[in-house]
Amino acid sequence: MFSYFKKNDPFRIIGLVLILLGTRLGFFLFSKETQSTLDSFDYLLLQSPQDDSLNTFFIHAGPLSELTFLGLASVGYPIISVVLATVLILFNSILLNSIFIRNASFEESSFLPAAIFIIFLSTSQSFYFLSPALIGSTFIILSLNYLFHHVKYRGSEENILATGFTIGLASLFYYPYFWFYLLIIIIYLFYSSTITRRYFLMTWGFLLPLLITWVTYLFLDKGSEFLSGLFQQIVNAQVLGEGLNKGLTIFGLGIALSMIAAIQSFSGQGMTNHQIMVQKAMSWMGFFSIVVFAIFGNISVGSLVILALPMCYFCTKMLVSLRKKLIAELLLFALLGCAIASLLLAS
Repeated sequence: MFSYFKKNDPFRIIGLVLILLGTRLGFFLFSKETQSTLDSFDYLLLQSPQDDSLNTFFIHAGPLSELTFLGLASVGYPIISVVLATVLILFNSILLNSIFIRNASFEESSFLPAAIFIIFLSTSQSFYFLSPALIGSTFIILSLNYLFHHVKYRGSEENILATGFTIGLASLFYYPYFWFYLLIIIIYLFYSSTITRRYFLMTWGFLLPLLITWVTYLFLDKGSEFLSGLFQQIVNAQVLGEGLNKGLTIFGLGIALSMIAAIQSFSGQGMTNHQIMVQKAMSWMGFFSIVVFAIFGNISVGSLVILALPMCYFCTKMLVSLRKKLIAELLLFALLGCAIASLLLAS
């Protein structure tokens, strides 16, 4: 499997699709909790958004998530949620992989990051259904694309405006993503020579989708409700308890490999300046992902989708640096085996 995805060939997307289909079909065919899980999502989709059922089922769901699930409710089939989540994960994996290739993040260009990302998002049934965190993660990945482009090429003002705008959109799907704006600020401050005026421009881009949403609510005489909900949700901490244990269980091997890779490449020896910046940016993202999950997460591990981004970076970095490719092959199979095992044990 390592040798298959190690090549930079668009036809490797077929392999990504096979992993997605294999894990999803296996879960729905053999899991004992499949019917109860489908019933839970069916109940969600049949509820009216006015009774806060979405916020009960998906904590920290933003207004754009409510609109999305309202559309799903008109269809009434939870299987649509599964299909859309699968397509979105595939899209995100390819998008993230292309970002790493464009930024020459590794010694070789390959489809390994996409494969590892999909494996990580096959570890729990929470990733098998559409969720606010999963939808919002697409815009977080897009913001990374704009960020890396700006740091590498000193991109245009439109580029930095788009960075803030995508973070703002992400927070409208999943409120805790609001705090990833601080992550972008930190990376720009530490690793770029961005002038002060552009920070204000990025802030305007970040606030613009929030302002547009507020004006829409204002015309519906619900402007104050939107603002109160926004400020409440971005500071509304949850007590994790079992959620932390679940997170460590499903991502245990991935976290261990990521930490080893981060320590091994800490000095940045043999890396270009831009590769070092990408590594540090992914390190910051890993830190922010853990903190956001620790503060805003819940018993569901669906919000850990963002942690899969830096994990797939560091795991890929470790695998491609191994001289003995047999070990890399075994580690990749171990990641897939752990994903399937954690899924089956949880169900």
